[in-house]
Amino acid sequence: MMRVIVAVIVLSFSIPTFSRAQEDSYTIDITVEGLEDSVAYLGYHFGTKKYLQDTSVVSKGGKVSFQGNKDLKTGVYFLYTPKFYMELIVDEQDFELMTNREDIYGKMDVKNSVNNVQFRDFQKLMIAHQKEIKLLTESLDSSSVQADSLAVFEQMKSLNERNMEERDSLKSAYGDTFVAQLLELMGLNPQFQFSSDSLSVEQKKTEYSDFKKAYFSGVDFSSEGVLRTPIFDAKVNEFLDKVTVQNPDSVIASIDYLLTSAEPNEEMYRYLLVTTFQKYQNHKIMGMDKVFVHLADEYYLKGKAPWAGDEMMEELKKEMVFHRDNQIGNKAPQIYMQDTTGVTTSLYDINEDFIILYFYSPTCGHCKKKTPVLKEVYEEMDGMAEVVAVCTDTDEAEWKKFIKDLDLNWLNYADLGYRSNFRVQYNVRSTPVLYILDKDKTIIAKKLDVEQVKGFIEEQKRRASI
Repeated sequence: MMRVIVAVIVLSFSIPTFSRAQEDSYTIDITVEGLEDSVAYLGYHFGTKKYLQDTSVVSKGGKVSFQGNKDLKTGVYFLYTPKFYMELIVDEQDFELMTNREDIYGKMDVKNSVNNVQFRDFQKLMIAHQKEIKLLTESLDSSSVQADSLAVFEQMKSLNERNMEERDSLKSAYGDTFVAQLLELMGLNPQFQFSSDSLSVEQKKTEYSDFKKAYFSGVDFSSEGVLRTPIFDAKVNEFLDKVTVQNPDSVIASIDYLLTSAEPNEEMYRYLLVTTFQKYQNHKIMGMDKVFVHLADEYYLKGKAPWAGDEMMEELKKEMVFHRDNQIGNKAPQIYMQDTTGVTTSLYDINEDFIILYFYSPTCGHCKKKTPVLKEVYEEMDGMAEVVAVCTDTDEAEWKKFIKDLDLNWLNYADLGYRSNFRVQYNVRSTPVLYILDKDKTIIAKKLDVEQVKGFIEEQKRRASI
């Protein structure tokens, strides 16, 4: 179901349609000496994708002209043919580029575009840097001794540092232009180092917090051009994955910060909300679905995603019922269930340091494979945790036969009369599903594979003993 919801969200966002208050026109003339193709395309970057903007016939001498009756949005664009590719900047709406296909930026002349002059000079700097790095790399071969390799690596490090200094110098010289914003984005580095090894814990927290707060401080989220670069999406993901501590509450704070910063720019806000919602729907890190729940509850379901249609919102509202109660850190929802003799008990009546809450179906093929593995793990743990196995089916005979055939000697229960709501509260729409609870019945893990259970509980006990 959620794949359908996300698909609706993404499709509703795929083609940007926001218009500027004042429509004008654009004329971009490009001459590429040596260009042999008959048709050329003008496109632009948007997040992780590329979109077609315009098409032109290639005239004699490699001349191409793109014209339209409204302004183009600022960003990194590209000229494309089957045999040629060149990036350029669109900010000014009427300009001309002249170059040679064998040396695009080295031979480029620019008329009426400060941004493309700056972009050309930056590209020349990067090309020269890459040539130097390539020469150093090629100087290493299989016969190079360790001392030679270390010397080359030091030279590379020095070249990279010099390149960064030259880029920073260009950025300062460019002032308030789109290319300066582009260089600001490129300069964002998720690597962090403390100022000293002797800092206290509080000092380290302060330094790291200051670093995180300042990370995007030089980026103008109200700029319509920032999204139309090939690097913005990567920098957002670096911020969320490397700069932000990987726990749900920290990630939520980072996303809220990004969305608040983007509010003045409707297009930017929409992009960030859609992409983060999709990113954390089925995140690989356990517990990150809390981020997904936060975005659904605090943004979509509170009317902060006006592009989302009524049908999608109704589906999302129904879906979130399966996610809210079973977040890591929540108190496990109560379950009333019966043992094999018909005696009713509740989850909260079971007192153990750790409970492995295992939902399964005797008729489920995957359960038939995983349940014997969990039994082996359970026996290896030798009393470290108790398994509370809850059958999700209502066929009593099938349930008891499964227990007998596999000789399951843990706590076996079922809800034969559908008296509990665990199928919704624990999101048991397929089986097996596994949760781990601590002695207070707090959920500390969810959806682990059975092979991971022993290692997880051993780590919890190790931490508790420190």
